[in-house]
Amino acid sequence: MKKIYLFILVAIFMTPVFSQTTLPDQMQKFYSTKSEAYFKVQVNSQEDINKLARIIPVDKVSAYEVYAYANKKEFETFLGLNLDYTLLTNPSELYRPKMYDGSKDTYEWDAYPTYEAYVAMMYQFATDYPDICQVFSIGQTVEGRELLFAKISDNVDVDEAEPQVMYTGTIHGDEVTGYVLLLRLIDYFTSNYGTDAEVTDMVNGMEIWINPAANPDGTYHGGNNTVWGATRANANGVDMNRNYIDPQYGDHPDGQAWQPETILFMQLAEDNNFILSSNFHGGTEVVNYPWDLWSRLTADDDWWQLVSHEYADTAQSFSPSNYMNNYDDGITNGYQWYQVHGGRQDFMNYFHGCREVTIELSDVKTIPESQLEDHWIYNKRSLINLLKQGYYGIRGIVTDINTGEPVDAKIEVLNHDEDQSYIYSRPGVGNYHRLLKAGTYDLVFSAGGYESVTVYDVVVNDYDSTVLNVQLGDLGLVAGFSADNTMITPGSSVQFTQESFGNPETYTWTFEGGDPATSTDENPIVTYNEIGSFDVSLVVTREGESEELIRENYISVNEEYMMANQEITTCSGVFYDDGGKNGNYSDAKDFTTTIYGDETADNYHLEVEFLDFALEPQANCNYDYLKIYNGVNNSAPLIGTYCGNNGPGTVTSDNADHALTFVFHSDNSVNDAGWTAMINCTIVEATHELANEFFHIYPNPINEGLLIIKSEISIEEVQLTNLNGQIIFSKVGKGKKETIDTTGLNAGIYVLMIQTKSGINYQKIQVL
Repeated sequence: MKKIYLFILVAIFMTPVFSQTTLPDQMQKFYSTKSEAYFKVQVNSQEDINKLARIIPVDKVSAYEVYAYANKKEFETFLGLNLDYTLLTNPSELYRPKMYDGSKDTYEWDAYPTYEAYVAMMYQFATDYPDICQVFSIGQTVEGRELLFAKISDNVDVDEAEPQVMYTGTIHGDEVTGYVLLLRLIDYFTSNYGTDAEVTDMVNGMEIWINPAANPDGTYHGGNNTVWGATRANANGVDMNRNYIDPQYGDHPDGQAWQPETILFMQLAEDNNFILSSNFHGGTEVVNYPWDLWSRLTADDDWWQLVSHEYADTAQSFSPSNYMNNYDDGITNGYQWYQVHGGRQDFMNYFHGCREVTIELSDVKTIPESQLEDHWIYNKRSLINLLKQGYYGIRGIVTDINTGEPVDAKIEVLNHDEDQSYIYSRPGVGNYHRLLKAGTYDLVFSAGGYESVTVYDVVVNDYDSTVLNVQLGDLGLVAGFSADNTMITPGSSVQFTQESFGNPETYTWTFEGGDPATSTDENPIVTYNEIGSFDVSLVVTREGESEELIRENYISVNEEYMMANQEITTCSGVFYDDGGKNGNYSDAKDFTTTIYGDETADNYHLEVEFLDFALEPQANCNYDYLKIYNGVNNSAPLIGTYCGNNGPGTVTSDNADHALTFVFHSDNSVNDAGWTAMINCTIVEATHELANEFFHIYPNPINEGLLIIKSEISIEEVQLTNLNGQIIFSKVGKGKKETIDTTGLNAGIYVLMIQTKSGINYQKIQVL
């Protein structure tokens, strides 16, 4: 929920304000009977809001007033900020609603179901409509309640080439309006199939998945017979809409273990190919579209605004004048409202190519049961319209040109997709659905072991579908492999996995510097004991035909260095924060590390390349930061101060001592994954001349990975094309370094165009 309803403000003025000096005893007593607190905090800046959002589940931001929940552990962390707060009554305890116990033959839509009534209602849908409705549990919650889904489709037992769409409600257990509305939606689709043309078409053409209660432990925290006393969090006190893998902050942005419910939903997303979904909340009335995490807009922002306004505008037309009319006429960009880390909306959009939106249905979290019918009327048409968006855009089936079998393909929109907005066809079925705003687009279809196909000038109209079926041709026998880790320390083992195409019969591996040095296993495990960079090769054969793949310097075995008060002399190593490879950095630390290169040649630079970087974000980097100096101590010239995910990239020494100094500071609360960096000594090589300027391109040739371009002046534009002139990569430059991801490119010669203010240069690039 992202906004508190107005009448709770009465509670604010009736509740005393506690300072930290009186808080511990009273809150200890509070948490002896309650699992979560609801409170208000006055802050002074947007930075304070962002900091709060990293340690407690923020519920609403109004100017610089923050409403939030916290379990006991989260509140203890909050205390370290020394902020006064106002304790509020939990929203679910302000009203005791009427409950439906399932004893009547017909559903009571003007009541909230008990847990047992809910389970019975769900399974009754499948009993009454077995041909079009399946009801099943994807698993159990912390307290053993079922996470139930209704799957509705005409051939409900068959995986068809249809869009999979999903609605879920009540991930915050005390936001229960959507709980009842989604039960009504299941009833509407099942009871009107065969008599209502629109419903029949939708059930025949889609797989509709509906989960009314994503957090039944929170909803029934007060007992199975009431939603009074419901909690936002699950039974472990964890806000599950902060518990998902985060595109920026990784696996555990909330510092909590993945909850059983989170794991089950993440597995559900992995096992299916949902193209459109919504997560229903309560506490305000707005359609919230991504990103929640980033200030930048999605590649499909114009499409998001179209469908979000459609939902809000339609709801307004079926409701009183004051319903869903705030914010931007009923919609908001998530980040512009307030930042969320670990939310399911960004997880589904970024990691699964599913266009998920968050919809807040009511200002009051637990509306009086007499208003449930009204809210169904307000939202019914919008709920249907949003699902129908799954029909539109570009859709089709990707198949093998020789066998006609479906292909698991990646579909990317050229010069449009970013932040992983590309999609994949449905495994085993081959259908894809790319939701797009009206326009003309170029699409690339690719799959392992197949020649990529580009289709140009595909026209899309709003509220219409463009059918585009694509066939891919087999590349034949192709050698391929990967490793579970390519940067290791001495004595570590590496699991190699063959990823060849064309059904090889034999595998012959060679591991430079490895033990064993050769293998004929399909997926060998190899140990490396010596420091260095080592080649790996694989030869595959089939019916007398052979193909070889050599990855030069593929395995890098390095010494491991962790941030501390120290001096290091090396030209090779992995440099971590004090938490090491797998841990977060520590709070309340001040460390200085100086690294000297040990190369004997004069014409070299010490180079430290940061591969991952995540410190606590703050606009001025005053909380946690890493300062880097071009020299032997912090009196040398400052290269930069870094925090959040705005990492240093590659930093290079430019001094006679060939040294870089790193100064790390962390405050008393909130930490993150830190950094991973590679230490190298780079010989200064002659560069290519570009209109009296200089640039450096490496590596060339390249075995997939990143192609890096460095220039002494700003690059205005880079393009990579094949020999037929087809653009593979294009980017308007804004700095002196650009990178191109060549992963997935076929072997061959490509042309790189680099433009600066002084002119244009063309360079041939070889991909091995």
